[in-house]
Amino acid sequence: QTIAFPGFQPPPLADQLADNPLWGELQAVQSGEIHAVSFSLWSTGRGTRSLGLVLDEAMPLLYPDVFGSAEAPSAISLTDSTGEVLTLESPPVRIACLTEICPDILAEIGLEPVAVNDPLSSDPRFFGERADEFLLIGGSFFEPNLEDIAAAQPDLVIGLGGVHDALRDALRPIAPLYIVMPVTYEDSIHYLMDIGAAMGRSAEAEEAAQRFLAKLDDYRARSPMDRTALIMWGSDVNFGIDTDGSLVGGLLSEVADYPWPNPPLDEGGHASGGLQFSLEGVFSVDPDVIFVQTIAFPGFQPPPLADQLAANPLWSELLAVKNGEVHDVSFSLWSTGRGTRSLGLVLDEAMPLLYPDVFGN
Repeated sequence: QTIAFPGFQPPPLADQLADNPLWGELQAVQSGEIHAVSFSLWSTGRGTRSLGLVLDEAMPLLYPDVFGSAEAPSAISLTDSTGEVLTLESPPVRIACLTEICPDILAEIGLEPVAVNDPLSSDPRFFGERADEFLLIGGSFFEPNLEDIAAAQPDLVIGLGGVHDALRDALRPIAPLYIVMPVTYEDSIHYLMDIGAAMGRSAEAEEAAQRFLAKLDDYRARSPMDRTALIMWGSDVNFGIDTDGSLVGGLLSEVADYPWPNPPLDEGGHASGGLQFSLEGVFSVDPDVIFVQTIAFPGFQPPPLADQLAANPLWSELLAVKNGEVHDVSFSLWSTGRGTRSLGLVLDEAMPLLYPDVFGN
């Protein structure tokens, strides 16, 4: 195993030892039985998946007559949302997550991240108490601490488009950066399948995708589709809505009346489907149910968005407010989760609130 450091890749250990006369006298050297293996897999992986891969590599080399000749692993190619082609020499084992779809995907395929930069992984529905053991990446969501990422010794880093693209060059000595940008649930499934295949978990990824699609189909088939819904986020002075062009807004439009179209980009629409809005615009539709997300920041927890809007006379005139149909939901789950597990949990929360007579209270 040759130990590398960020910014420094030494020659293979066998090449470093070649000048020592005693090295050439070793039986393994003379027989061509020196095999370069991955330091991150053989020394720092330590989990059952890593140990299984170590056995799969070692046994054909130790006993080829019994286990067959070892074949050089095929390179793994990943193309991210920016068109960047990543070539990995072996399946990535240690994943550092800069965005919340990353732990979502890993939870779906039965794996865990080595480092996280988000709150979603602490949700017990993803990793239970195991999340307490993950290395936390300091800094902010927009500027994560590179030293913390390097300390995790990842094989792959997963980041969000439009946020982490500029980190690619800085991360190059540490690990490849795979950028995701899910706008529809089909995108979420694509990234699930892509990462699942790269990590040798295609079957688990396919099972998770089908589980989510079955849930969506069931809700779609049984939904009365006769109540209007809205997702709001932000603050009383600067709030926005999820249009039907957003990931979760588009998902709800499959199972409810969601009359909030995303304008064309040249008319103020946004590629992610979010839209700055006004209470007058909300009142013009007067939805039956409103889901509100309050955006918090490190060290600052504002009052719930519904409480912030309470001072506006128009807020109290809304049908959803009068009927007690304004529901606080998690920003990290409903907005930044973006993976199939998060989206499934959003459906499980939303549908009983939209249609309690059908899906239970």
